[in-house]
Amino acid sequence: MKSKAVSFILAVVLLASPVTAVAQSTTSPLTVLSELERVLFGQEQQGALLARVEAIELEIFGAVQSGPVMTRIDRVNEYLSGGGAGLKLLLNLVEWGFLEKLSAHEPLVKRLERIEVAFIGQTQIGPIADRVNQLMMFIWGTTKLDSASVKVPAATLVEVQLLASVDSAKSEVGDLVPYQVASDVVIDGRIVIPRGSQGVGKVTEVVKAGGLGKSGRVVIDFGTVSAFDGKSIRLRMAEKSMERNSRLELAAGVSIAGVLLLGGPIGLAAGYLIQGQEVQIPSGSKFFVETEIEYQTLGLRLVPAN
Repeated sequence: MKSKAVSFILAVVLLASPVTAVAQSTTSPLTVLSELERVLFGQEQQGALLARVEAIELEIFGAVQSGPVMTRIDRVNEYLSGGGAGLKLLLNLVEWGFLEKLSAHEPLVKRLERIEVAFIGQTQIGPIADRVNQLMMFIWGTTKLDSASVKVPAATLVEVQLLASVDSAKSEVGDLVPYQVASDVVIDGRIVIPRGSQGVGKVTEVVKAGGLGKSGRVVIDFGTVSAFDGKSIRLRMAEKSMERNSRLELAAGVSIAGVLLLGGPIGLAAGYLIQGQEVQIPSGSKFFVETEIEYQTLGLRLVPAN
């Protein structure tokens, strides 16, 4: 379908991912516990270490567990992120199976309560493990789907859709740019990043259009989206997605019709540029980004495990 819309230039320089050094040998039980609390509740809790561990155990399992404190913290961590029955995976399957979206940046307890209200009509009582298993049975008829470890190569294409407009005349540094994955990412016949997985980009640079043909410019860090198992997958605009976007035909009525890519030095940021005018990319626009590095994650076939 042809459009009279003006062509725009998608100028891309790639965002260098921050290097996070994790020295496991020096990670204290308190540090691990604090991170678990942020994942579950959105913030670190107060009080003595043992009392905080017991509070999490009661919340998740319905009973205080036995063993050394670090073993008990590891048990909670394994339940959150482990294998084919970890809480992150199960809650992602519940939310996606019911609402066809993954809001994985939200604290797990808040997500569970929101899903319960939408599905049952009110939040439930009892251990989180029981409540999530109940929702899995309601939605999938099982508590375990067919999963296997899958390698997601670096530069795997991911189609995304903006959930807010980008406009260099209005955007400011620090503005959040929500988006979602527009189609399943499938490796070896298994879904690794489902459509509806939501991410939040962040505007890192804005240049307003000016006289003498000065172009508007908005630079966006795309951040991460969640795989089915809860692993954060960092996305960026790079050579492979640039080439794919150069062949992209956008829908009629959108203010941009074709894509012309300009290569930039690898290692900086992802951005958009319309030569001689402001950047105006409407909500709903679709284009491709790609995975920044190789990931090992779970791939799902949406059928019960054998």
